[in-house]
Amino acid sequence: MKRILILVVTAVWSACVMSADSDEVSNGSFEGSVIVEWLDDPYVLKMRMVEELAFHQAGGKSWVVPDNAVVDGRSMPRLFVSLTGRPFNSAFRKTTLVYDYAAKSKQHSWDEAQSMFYEGALTEGVVPVEAKVIYMLLNATGLRWAVRGDRDCYGRCHPRDANLEWSPKVNEEEVLALVSWVRSEDPPLDEIERRVGKVILDDSPHMIGRIHIAPEQQRQQ
Repeated sequence: MKRILILVVTAVWSACVMSADSDEVSNGSFEGSVIVEWLDDPYVLKMRMVEELAFHQAGGKSWVVPDNAVVDGRSMPRLFVSLTGRPFNSAFRKTTLVYDYAAKSKQHSWDEAQSMFYEGALTEGVVPVEAKVIYMLLNATGLRWAVRGDRDCYGRCHPRDANLEWSPKVNEEEVLALVSWVRSEDPPLDEIERRVGKVILDDSPHMIGRIHIAPEQQRQQ
């Protein structure tokens, strides 16, 4: 049943993601072009940025992917990719590159990165209601992380530069139902976040097996 729902949602997505003009257009802007070098890796598709790429949000915050940065799209959750396609071949390719680097560098919080993705998708021309679907999928299933150097309650349990990340546990069929709800109701983002909170079964970063710490950092503990 879940596979059928994914196929239907994906078909609708492909048909309407860039299908209309809108009054809800982001005032953000991209600086730079997507110029990359594919790296030889037999297991993961990796790219090295040949030129710097930046996204400037309307509120003034800038997200920079420096030249020589390596991206691979692995920050995109499985259900997200199932519905929207391979991240670097999408209608929001620049946004995906910026988000992927943000997830790897962990210089900014995961919720800020998700908001950036929504605004970036609008800037690249994605229909607003589909940008909200994107936001909902990331909010429900996307990677979450501790900001590097953060010394909050969670950060004090681990080395300052530990690569701490996790993903919420969700019921995927309920998330797919939210896709239809967002498209039919076009709700505000805060209402989307409230509904997402109801389908997340667990969002504890201390769940065994859902925290990633780099091997060299494990040896230091």
